Amino acid sequence: MTVNPITTPLGYSLPPHTPHAITVHLPGWDTALRLRDGDPELGKQLKSMYPRFSPLSLVKEISNPFRTPRQRWLTKRQLCTKLLTILPSVSPTTHGCLPFTTPDSFPLATAHAISHHRPAEHRFSEADLSSLQFKVVDFLSVPLIPDAEPTENVRLYLVIYPLPETKGVMGVWTNPGIGISTRLAEVLVPLVDDAGRVEVLEWEATGTDFLAGPGTLKEQGVPKPTYLPESDAHTKLRERIVALCQRSPLDAEVAAKLKPEDVFLYTTGMAAVFRLQEALLKAGRQGTVVALGAVFHSTFHLFEELEEATTSDKEEEEKVEAFKHFGNCEDSAKVMDELEQYARELKEKGRKIAYLFVEFPSNPLLVSVDLERLRKIADEYNFPVVVDDTVGSFANIDVLPVADVVVTSLTKTFSGFADVMAGSILLSPSSRYHPLLSSVLLTSHSNNLSPPDAIHLLSNSNSYLSRSATHNHNAEQLATFLHTYSLSHPHVISRVLYPTTLPSLPNYTRHMRPATPEFTPGYGCLLSINFPTKRIARAFYDNLQVHQGPHLGAHLTIALPFNDLLWGAEEGTRKYHGGYGSVGSQVRVSVGLEGWEGLREAFQYALDEAEKVVREGAEETK
Repeated sequence: MTVNPITTPLGYSLPPHTPHAITVHLPGWDTALRLRDGDPELGKQLKSMYPRFSPLSLVKEISNPFRTPRQRWLTKRQLCTKLLTILPSVSPTTHGCLPFTTPDSFPLATAHAISHHRPAEHRFSEADLSSLQFKVVDFLSVPLIPDAEPTENVRLYLVIYPLPETKGVMGVWTNPGIGISTRLAEVLVPLVDDAGRVEVLEWEATGTDFLAGPGTLKEQGVPKPTYLPESDAHTKLRERIVALCQRSPLDAEVAAKLKPEDVFLYTTGMAAVFRLQEALLKAGRQGTVVALGAVFHSTFHLFEELEEATTSDKEEEEKVEAFKHFGNCEDSAKVMDELEQYARELKEKGRKIAYLFVEFPSNPLLVSVDLERLRKIADEYNFPVVVDDTVGSFANIDVLPVADVVVTSLTKTFSGFADVMAGSILLSPSSRYHPLLSSVLLTSHSNNLSPPDAIHLLSNSNSYLSRSATHNHNAEQLATFLHTYSLSHPHVISRVLYPTTLPSLPNYTRHMRPATPEFTPGYGCLLSINFPTKRIARAFYDNLQVHQGPHLGAHLTIALPFNDLLWGAEEGTRKYHGGYGSVGSQVRVSVGLEGWEGLREAFQYALDEAEKVVREGAEETK
């Protein structure tokens, strides 16, 4: 069998290639592991990268090999490099720069750098914090909204660090997801060389200035933010999300109460998760954060940061658990019993669950928990339920009747073309927590989603329903094909994970929207494949002619050894996540919009090659 090879070079984005691509092609299992382990030689080859992972790979000033050399891409690295050249005492050759539009990036960076969650070799001591520099820069009369006078000013908060300390700082960019976008950078880059358009404020500080005492932070008189103006696209995005939630709802009364004011937009899906947690804490939701099942790695790391260090046995005995994870959720009745018992024990101790977070279905295991039972437990023990519906997506499922808050990465299927990032918080109008959370968010929320990003996202999402239909069809076809294959070839594929192949299917179908003439809901674009050994998984993956790298919900199919990449570096982490099913011999697949026959042939070819490895192994053991 011959299949069409992927011709995208290593390190480049999925086609079509744009300066705002959020994908990177990393062909081969070993390439993914080189990325995980920070191989500097691989880093030099990366011309694109998921922007929230790091601004240091996608931010390079590069020439698009598919265009003429004169057509340069404007990137965040170009912006940071230019800014470092006009700032005193730092240089692009010695320092890196993380640009934000929010002043809380400074205390966040300080707390992150000294956190006990950093490995010792990357953790800043309090004495080292003087090398973490904070500066503020104003861009004047920025043309952010098309066909409008460029009257807006944009204030950036720069976290500047020595390049050897990158690993101790980068998580403040990766996990909260509140850094600036490539489109905002593209607008700002030309202004750096325009005399009078950029002002460096006299205010400056270091990480040391944010310490109030050992391990604690203090407030500083940081210049107030300007934030970003909203455009008509922001209003239309909120209206579109409401219309999608009101399209074929499971509870018409709940959906009818939903208003655009219940939708809050953010720069990334992780920013939505981060700002929601911040709002819940401001609303008085102190206690233990509980997560169910597989949780996206940045979300998991965000929750881990809640845990404080313990320095003595006595403190260990008195320690109040800040994060509780119930990983294995395949046995829905069992995990709900465990959750109920945990909530009861907390109540008996005079404690409570701050809120519960669950993906529906989960990434990458595709498990769907029993949301009805969860709702009853939450009502009995008085905690809000936050559902991340990114994988299931607005088009297919309706979780508003059982969720207090819905968070969504709009970067994924909603956008669909892998060239813009955004996220949303949606407050359920039926939630008892709606008045409190609405008040907190309306008071604290400020716009950081740039108008160019909002405009592009609105355009992309015009085709959301039609694309979702194709995603659903292709993914279900592929899952059925692979599952059928696994029944006769368990020595090659041990299991296929997709809502239709799992015992939790009834939990998913209960939340599917009713079909309409325009759209029949399905099970989303994501599936995962388990192999008996990593050797077989590698043989399959290395011969699979689809794009390979991070991201889901794109127009083209993308595969990734998700668990080995994100959890495989450290033995303890690998064992913990493998214990509930996020095993290293698993390949995650985000199914795109290609023709089904071409996809089937590509996967059949990879299966044939994996089977050869199985036969070779059998021969070797004779």
